[in-house]
Amino acid sequence: MKLKLLFFLLGFTSIAIAQNPNDCVNAITICGDSSLGIDPDGIGFDEFSLPGNEVPPCYYFDQHTIWFKFIIVESGTFTFDLIPDNGEDDYDFAIYGPSVTCTTLGASIRCSSTNPQEAGVPAATGLNMDETDTEEGPGEDGNGYLMYIDATAGDTYYLLVDRAVGSGPLSLFYTGTAKLPAPVVANQAENMVNCETDTNPDGFTDFNLELQTSAIIGLQTDATVTYHESLNDASIGINPLTSPYTNTENPQTIFARIQRTNGCTDLTTFTIEVGSPELMNPEDVVFCNYTSTVLYVLDSIIPEVIPDPEGYVFSYHNSEDDANNNVNAIGRSIELTETPNTIYVRVTDENDPLCFAVTSFEGYINRIKLATAPEGFVECDDDFDGQITVNLQDMDLEIRNGLSANDFQINYYTSIEDRLNGTNPISGSFRNTENPQTIYVNMLETDSGCFDYTQFNIVVNPLPIPTFSQDLYYYCLNADEPLEISVQGGFHYYTWNTGEEGVNLNKILVDTPGNYNVTVTNYYGCENNVSVEVLPSNIATITGIKVIDFSGFNNSIEIIVEGPGDYEYALGSNVYYQDSNIFKGLKNGYYTVYVRDKRGCGVVSQQVLVLDYPRYFTPNSDNYHDYWQFIGMNEFPDAKIYIFDRFGKLLKQISPTSKGWDGTNLKGKPLPSSDYWFTIDIKDRPQYRGHFTLKR
Repeated sequence: MKLKLLFFLLGFTSIAIAQNPNDCVNAITICGDSSLGIDPDGIGFDEFSLPGNEVPPCYYFDQHTIWFKFIIVESGTFTFDLIPDNGEDDYDFAIYGPSVTCTTLGASIRCSSTNPQEAGVPAATGLNMDETDTEEGPGEDGNGYLMYIDATAGDTYYLLVDRAVGSGPLSLFYTGTAKLPAPVVANQAENMVNCETDTNPDGFTDFNLELQTSAIIGLQTDATVTYHESLNDASIGINPLTSPYTNTENPQTIFARIQRTNGCTDLTTFTIEVGSPELMNPEDVVFCNYTSTVLYVLDSIIPEVIPDPEGYVFSYHNSEDDANNNVNAIGRSIELTETPNTIYVRVTDENDPLCFAVTSFEGYINRIKLATAPEGFVECDDDFDGQITVNLQDMDLEIRNGLSANDFQINYYTSIEDRLNGTNPISGSFRNTENPQTIYVNMLETDSGCFDYTQFNIVVNPLPIPTFSQDLYYYCLNADEPLEISVQGGFHYYTWNTGEEGVNLNKILVDTPGNYNVTVTNYYGCENNVSVEVLPSNIATITGIKVIDFSGFNNSIEIIVEGPGDYEYALGSNVYYQDSNIFKGLKNGYYTVYVRDKRGCGVVSQQVLVLDYPRYFTPNSDNYHDYWQFIGMNEFPDAKIYIFDRFGKLLKQISPTSKGWDGTNLKGKPLPSSDYWFTIDIKDRPQYRGHFTLKR
């Protein structure tokens, strides 16, 4: 257990005592962990003038003394420290006990008067567990500490302390294990304010101090409370006041002393004051309202009028005179309008009708100016992402709807919660994060603080996406009918660059190549356009056919055409078109070539002859290869065909229009199997030479 007691010349700690208990009979009983501050000043009654009391052997104790009383309730060691707060003053002490009274102190059982400066030791003094001596001093003798006391429950010890040198306060720390009586605590009581109700307004009236007793004691038992006019009277328990008590000054401090039968005491203070109830100045009551009137319950103002309304009666009046005279009360509610109305509040002590105070407040309403819901932003998407960037302040004018911009502040939020809490406002350029997205608006009237809510949407309508049925169109210049070009149906309106337009006009007919554009409008009024090119095409014109013949497997045809189309080519009756205009590996004979426009503009054809000779023939009258002749020579009636033997001897000339050579010589004699040579001369062509085989 550690107990700290502070002693100050001017006397201040938790409780300040104006005069030392410097008489043994007024000794301060040390209890539990209480703390006291006192102002040691001189000496009191000379206890040592009594026959049963002996002067301490180490010092006279006649400067500035104070007595303490220790009652042991549980056995243990009795030790303490006395420490001058300035570390220099010389404090001496003597102890009497363990079974003594102030008139039978007998001889001291401990006595210390060492001068710390002369002894060269610290100024602290007391009892501890290390020392073995029971007496020291005066002067340089000792070190300031004496042997502890082995205390027994029921013992009583008196500690006499004297400040021999110096003027500073002292701290006492109880460090023993022996337990002291449980302390008592003086709880803080409320100040008392009584009205002066007699006919003489002199600032003095009666107070029932006993009303404070239960608050000061609280839940503690075995305690009594007395009231005193001075701190000294309360400290030593003299001159208690009786109730009713008439104050002697206004306001006045009353000192309350609580004491247990074990001698433990504590002090507190409270103020008594003559006056009316102390009222606060309430704030004006101002409502923001959509209508011109609002019903206000007047008792709602009470917490702003007086902190503790218990024990008071409240009435409300239209004038100060009515309130002072307590007449013409207006009831418990009032209808507030836009015209400020001053209401006077009378607060009267319920036990004393003449004890009252009056305060006032103004009540009125501010009409809420309505925020107009704007149309918001409804725009067409500009890049197919469902987002647009808008300037929120573009809505200000529409929201105010004629109200002055100087009088209102408009804030925008993305959620109801942000608007309600006034957090995360947005302004200026804003890009929506949802589609549609609601923007929540607070329009605040800056002078009145009233506000109204509205909201609007940011809606990004989709663009139509028209597409032509073909990526590219071709118009046949040889066509008898125009070409149809089209985009998908279902849009609200179509406008073509041809000048045609209409609700269902998703297709048009064209007869001229070129660029065609259509602008479509969807249900939301959003427009988008698309273009397509119509290229020219036509049936082909065959301008020539290059034939390489008389070359066996290397015979070929190359078709030369003109025209704006993209053409493909076929040969013969088994019409299979190819992109190449060259056909190779052809036998001799007549062929029909076909040229087709891939864009459907038509097919053109032409017959072509590939000349070549048989490489053998068998003139044996079996009707198979009986003549050496080749297809198409009749096309060249002027051609000269000569047949020679291997030695170059002319054997026969054949007419191009004849059946061919039958294998006989000029005399009609059959020739033997062998290789034979020929020449063919055709006008405007080089001479063809070759050989073939006659087989029998």
